[in-house]
Amino acid sequence: MDLDREKLGELYGKVGVGNQTSLGIMGNNRDISVGEIFMIYSKRDDHERVFFFRVLDLENYLRQVDDISRVASTLMVEGDAYLSGIERNMLLSVGGRMLGFAEKDKKGEWTFKAPRRMPDHLASVYRPMPGLSDESVREMLECQTDGEIVVGDLQVGEDTLDVPVRIPCKYLPMHVGIFGSTGSGKSNLMMVLIKSMIDTNLDAARNPNRKSTRVSAFCIDPHDEFAKGVDNIGIQNIVEDMSDKMRSEVIGEFYYLTTHRSATVREIGRYAREIRILWSEIQPRDLYSIMEFSPQMSSFIDAQYNGGSNEDWIATIIDMDESSDDSQGTLRAVKRRLRFLERSPIFIREGSSILEDIYCAMETGRILVVNTSLMGDQEQFLLTTVVTRTLSDMRRALKSSGNLGDFERQGEMRLPRSFFNRVKERARAFYSKGGGRDSAEVRDPRSLPVIQVTVEEAPTILNPELMRGQSVFKDISRQGRKFNIGLLVVSQQVSVLDNVILSQMNTEINLRLGNEREIKACIDNASVNISGFESEFRVMARGEAILTASYRELPLPVRIPFFNDIYEKDKHRYKDAKPKKTEEHII
Repeated sequence: MDLDREKLGELYGKVGVGNQTSLGIMGNNRDISVGEIFMIYSKRDDHERVFFFRVLDLENYLRQVDDISRVASTLMVEGDAYLSGIERNMLLSVGGRMLGFAEKDKKGEWTFKAPRRMPDHLASVYRPMPGLSDESVREMLECQTDGEIVVGDLQVGEDTLDVPVRIPCKYLPMHVGIFGSTGSGKSNLMMVLIKSMIDTNLDAARNPNRKSTRVSAFCIDPHDEFAKGVDNIGIQNIVEDMSDKMRSEVIGEFYYLTTHRSATVREIGRYAREIRILWSEIQPRDLYSIMEFSPQMSSFIDAQYNGGSNEDWIATIIDMDESSDDSQGTLRAVKRRLRFLERSPIFIREGSSILEDIYCAMETGRILVVNTSLMGDQEQFLLTTVVTRTLSDMRRALKSSGNLGDFERQGEMRLPRSFFNRVKERARAFYSKGGGRDSAEVRDPRSLPVIQVTVEEAPTILNPELMRGQSVFKDISRQGRKFNIGLLVVSQQVSVLDNVILSQMNTEINLRLGNEREIKACIDNASVNISGFESEFRVMARGEAILTASYRELPLPVRIPFFNDIYEKDKHRYKDAKPKKTEEHII
């Protein structure tokens, strides 16, 4: 059955010259912008296909005229009356990239394929129109836009279609990069993603009998914007809208972590915890991941950690008498690097730690907003590192085990004893397939909640110098998917990040970038070929992005909605006892 071409949009023009990579289209003299997406209907050898084409170049064209400058000069002399005979010859020559084509398979379902074919001679070109083309485009691109985590809506030029663009939860452990200059909309995007993760967990809680994945996230908030919101509407509003029962299931007792709870507004303070990490919960490789140490310093630290000090290695080194050590220069250098721990309010020698609560939250599908606005860079990076390494080591212990007894032995080998003893019983409950005996089988880490850890100001700790050492993030980038742990890397720069990290990143959300070097690095790093998109990066507005992913054929232009708008649109959902069957997605 032939496709209803009227639903493709406005008939715009015809295909001219080109190949399977780039095309030239001759169209009406309409107000077209760079970045628009056209659909080309083709039926060659009785194979019905719709090709997707992205506008990259525009040029005015006057049919039957070789010298348009001569026409312009004549118009200046003879006036507007001269136009009456040539207006019908005014066309627009459009150049751009073939993105691929959609066609139905033997089951009658739409599939999308890379541009290995050409559309028909003089094939008709349609311009998608909001309100007319949404359903058709949504059906044809479903395999390219489906998933649980909504990023925004498909952008066509300066408009958007009602076609939600999503990231599947199962690909989050393959790592996500958010790249954009100051003012490009990274904070708003993060709030939209956090809301979507909460919505995913809300849906899972309301449908316990349906197989679904819960998402956990450790979200660094360097400007303390996510909970309160940029314009007084933030994640806290979602939390307050939920019923007590639903809040307990989806949010838990807390979601907001901060250095000083007393400085938090009362409403948020009810769901806040203070960040405190014990020195004994820090391992040497955590520090190696965030700052450089000479080989002599690393050897000295390792000797203390592997010797009698073990978990007390930091306190032992700080308490050492410099005059009693033969390597006084090395000791002094190590002490200087550890000095920030003595001054830090969040890393403490003794007391109560939040690490156990963070671990339990991540294993039960919780979203944590971490206010780091009052932290120094080293504090923020060490906090992220300790949490990431702890989660990774727990799941590595699980992956290396056949039963609970094995897991306990593996955990004792990999993790600080004081921490593991506190979480051991809860971990056994999380990881057991049934029963608490040592012989009980353990679960596969991929059946547990997906964990997403945010790395903010990424160039500082994901640079080539630190990646040469024992970096926790290098290990996670290469092996995180085995344990269902992914990195969410947020950066203003692409060019300075280590290639190990970039090569393992399978989803990129590219917002407006600052200069030509970053644009080139972004294009080179993209999981899908976006060469030729340089001009589009230069004209991007705030909140506009190009999403590329290795598991998809199509680079997707996305407009990220303003958080306040989608909250107002969806806030009734958090009060409902049951989901409405008519609603297809939550953004």
